[in-house]
Amino acid sequence: MSPLLSYTPDELQRFMVTRIPFNAFLGLKVVWIGHGELVADLPFDARLVADAEAANLHEGPISTLLDTLCGTVMLTVMDEPRRSATLDLRVDFLRPAGAGLDVRCEAQVIGLSDHLATIRGIAHDGDLNRPVAIASATFALFPPSVSPPAGAAS
Repeated sequence: MSPLLSYTPDELQRFMVTRIPFNAFLGLKVVWIGHGELVADLPFDARLVADAEAANLHEGPISTLLDTLCGTVMLTVMDEPRRSATLDLRVDFLRPAGAGLDVRCEAQVIGLSDHLATIRGIAHDGDLNRPVAIASATFALFPPSVSPPAGAAS
């Protein structure tokens, strides 16, 4: 069982958000975690809008939300967390987020092998049937004993 599944909500928030300054700045909030699934919110913040008059969240923070969840959800199915590297992240924006609304991301593991993880994510502003964006991602997985090169981000 993944160690992440035993985290309290506060521990999971620290793991995914608090220790990563940009995620903390965006105000990401972990909502739910399960085996192969992860849900988090990007609260509306007027500093993050695409158009002040329209008051909808910019695509950049929404992409960050999707990237963060896609890159973390694979850990929920691993007995031992492993380092990964993004091979491909595709985000298709389908419509702007609603004015003044939070955006929720739901990420799910589609496939996992010894070397690759395939993930999908959906961002919506309250109606899962009307997504703001959809994402598909592929990650390379490193063996547990591999350390990053000197000077690389951890």
